[in-house]
This record gives sequence, structure tokens and C-alpha cells, in this order.
Amino acid sequence: MQQRPDAILTSESMQRIHESTLQVLERIGLKVLYEGFYPYLEKAGARVDRSTGIVRFPPALVETVVAGIRRQIEGGKRQFILNGVICSRTTSDLQLKFGGAAIEYLDPLSGDVREPTEADLVRLIGFGQSLPEVTFVGNPVCHLKDAEGNRIPGPLQRIMTAALVAKYTDKYGSNEVWNEEELQLLVELGAIVRGGQREFLENPCFVTAKETIAPLVFPREDGRVLFLLAERGLPCTIVPMPIGGVSSPVTAASNIVMTAAEVLGVMVCLRSAFPEAMVAGGVISGVMDMRTGSASFAAPEAIRQDVGAALLFERRYGQDFAIGTGYIDALYPGVQSAIEILSKMSAAATIGRHNYPVGLLLGGKRWSPVQAMIGVEMAHYLQEAGRSICTTEEDIPLDLFEEVGIGGNYLGETHTAEHFRKNAWMSDLMERSLVADAGVDRMIEKARQRWSEFMKRDVVPAVSEERAREIDRWKSTAIRILSK
Repeated sequence: MQQRPDAILTSESMQRIHESTLQVLERIGLKVLYEGFYPYLEKAGARVDRSTGIVRFPPALVETVVAGIRRQIEGGKRQFILNGVICSRTTSDLQLKFGGAAIEYLDPLSGDVREPTEADLVRLIGFGQSLPEVTFVGNPVCHLKDAEGNRIPGPLQRIMTAALVAKYTDKYGSNEVWNEEELQLLVELGAIVRGGQREFLENPCFVTAKETIAPLVFPREDGRVLFLLAERGLPCTIVPMPIGGVSSPVTAASNIVMTAAEVLGVMVCLRSAFPEAMVAGGVISGVMDMRTGSASFAAPEAIRQDVGAALLFERRYGQDFAIGTGYIDALYPGVQSAIEILSKMSAAATIGRHNYPVGLLLGGKRWSPVQAMIGVEMAHYLQEAGRSICTTEEDIPLDLFEEVGIGGNYLGETHTAEHFRKNAWMSDLMERSLVADAGVDRMIEKARQRWSEFMKRDVVPAVSEERAREIDRWKSTAIRILSK
């Protein structure tokens, strides 16, 4: 049973982790490889060793940055966290995500695992568009091959992905960004789909989080992209991926300290250069399975670490903080995948996060429509289990109790027919039949059948013909620019 958040990390434990984080940043520091931050950090009071890139941060500087972000949030500024595999604070409504940039696609009909094609990507975008629970569609799979099956050059993959997302959904999510040219083009595309530059800045899309490398490395490319995002007034998110026992000490508290040190260090870098930059953090932590040598992102220890880091940032620093709900370890849809995604969703729900990513397998490397449907089902299951119990006269019909009496039956009553759908969740995939079907996983079989029916439908653009032509013109220009 999921513990209360206070039982996972007490206020005293948060303070100890905070103090340890400040010591790590002051004594050990963060290796910052993008040189553009150096003059700003030096002016702010950090100690920068330009020969090694190691930056050491005075505790007072870190505290000042944290306090500044808190004031912004309390003043009404939103921390946008744009990424398709992490889960941030939301309302209690389901807001599921299609994202992940997986390099493998698990075909529901053939059962084959293969590289994704353009047709796969279009179909998945259209599937996300068709599901009311999905409110965020990014890049579920990488756009590795074009419609003719030819491999797409690396610099064009992300731009061509964004063009397809822009055309086949209106639930615009995130997109990978690797350099300044790509960012400028994606800003232009965002302005097209949002209806203008101001509207895009108020509700950004097509940008995403960047990563540090544990232990304590802020890579040059990631730093450069975040610098450019902050310069343009766009949201900046940094997401470490520490692995307990490998890139961080094996204990949960140490993993959280590593996470906090990397996130706070990056926040100081960005706020030193751009004092009004809105920066947010997240984490996809894991632990090493010493029996196999594999990193696990869905082990209970990893879930506990993620929740602990989110509690630290929320309660100690007054910030939103995203956790890696989308990453599970299962290779294929089935019992393990359902247990893992439900466990991660449940943990996220206890700390107010309901925008669950769905569809990912194998630590984010593989994407499956069947797993996405299982994720949708688990999200509804969890939502229904946690709904408030109503106690109106309709919910406690005392006259009906008296009418049916002792030993009676309510199956044929009008009250049952009128209130059944409101009070009983009808699962789309889970088996509730009394008829046994040995050797068949009916949940997966039903999901495959639903996918088979969806494959019969045409996937058409979700935007007007005029907007589609505008996106096509943008794509042609972008390809020409990036192909030089």
C-alpha cells in the first residue's frame, strides 16, 4: 500500500538532505561545460575553474536563487514542465501523455519489435488525438525513416517529427531540441500552431527538458540549449537520471542529494545569466540490479526516490517538480507492465500528479500502443478507486432499503438502472467474465483488437487545410535550412 508522503520524507529529513546538497555544491561543485555561463556565474559569486569547468556554489547564492524562484511562483508565474515521460503537478483530472522518443516500436498486430517508420508515428499521433484522456502528444517514437522507408538524417528527424505532430493533433506537446537552428525553427512552428508569437510564449510547445549526467556533470549541448531557451523567455527544465549504486551512492537519500545538487546547480547557472528565467526540475531516477547489471526505473526504491525528490522541491523550495512516471522496466505488455505502471501512477497521484505518460516499455526505449491502452486503463482504475464517496439522498435511498427489505435484491430496481453507470466503472480491457479462457491474456487481446479497429480508420490532419499548408511550407523551409 502506498505510504503517505510524510512517511517517505519527514521535514527533518528534508532539512538534512538540503544541507547535504549545499555542501556538495560548495565543496565538490558541478562540472559546467557550456562556457557561456562562466562570466555570469563569476559575477554572481560562484567560484569557476575555467580550466576544468568545475563551478562551486556558495550556499548563500543557491539559497538566493531558490528564494527568487519561489517569489516568482507565489507571484503567479507558472513553471511549465514540457516533457513526455515525466509527471508534474496537475488538477485531479486525467491528462495523459504520448511521448518518449522511443527508438523501438512494438507492432501490436505482428508482435514484431522494429525501428519506427513515418507511418507508425503518424498513426500514434492520430491515436493520441483520438483518446480524450490524452491531452499531450509529443514524439512517442523517433522519426527514423520516411514514408518510403529511407533513413532520415539525424538533423532532420526532430524537425520532421514536429511537423507531423503539428499537423495531426491539436494537443501539442514537447519535441527534442539539440541546437540553436532547431530551436529557432521550432519557435516559428509554435507560433504557427498557437496563432502568434505572444500566444506561443503564453502556452509554449515543441520544446522539452534537457539532462545532466550524474554524477555532477552539466553537458555543453544541454547547457547551450537551456541558455537559448532562457534567453527567449521559454521554460527551462533540467532532469537528472541518477542510478543508485552506479552514478550516485546506493542509498535513497544520497540519490535525492545528487538529484537536488544537479538541479539546483543548473538553476543557479541559468538564473545568474537570466535573473527572470523560469526554471524547473525533475528526475528519472533508477537503481542498479546487481544480479543482472541492469538499471531499473520501476523498482520500489526508484519510485521512493522520485517521490522524495518531488517532496523536497515542493515543500522545502516551493516548486513544482516532475518525476519519471513513464519509465518502466517491462519489455512487453502484460502482468509486469501493468503492475509497474499502476505503481508509478499511484505514487504520482499521492503527491498530486495525474498527467501520466503511457505507452513506454524497456526503460523508455520501446513504445507500444497496447501498453498505452493498458496505461489508460490503469489511470482510470486509479482515478475511480480514489473518487470521493457521495452521501446524498440518491446515494443513500432509505426508502429503497425499506422497500426491498431483508433478503431482497436490487438488480431489477429502477434506482440501479438509473445510477449504475455513474457508480460502476466499466473497464474496457480488464476481464470480468465468468467464462475461463485458458492461456489467453484477454486484456492484451482486447487491446490488440482495439488497435486493429483503429488501423482501419484514416488518420487525417487535425488542423484546417490552410494551417496544414502553412505547416508544410514551414517544413520545406526547415529542411532546406538544416540540409545546408
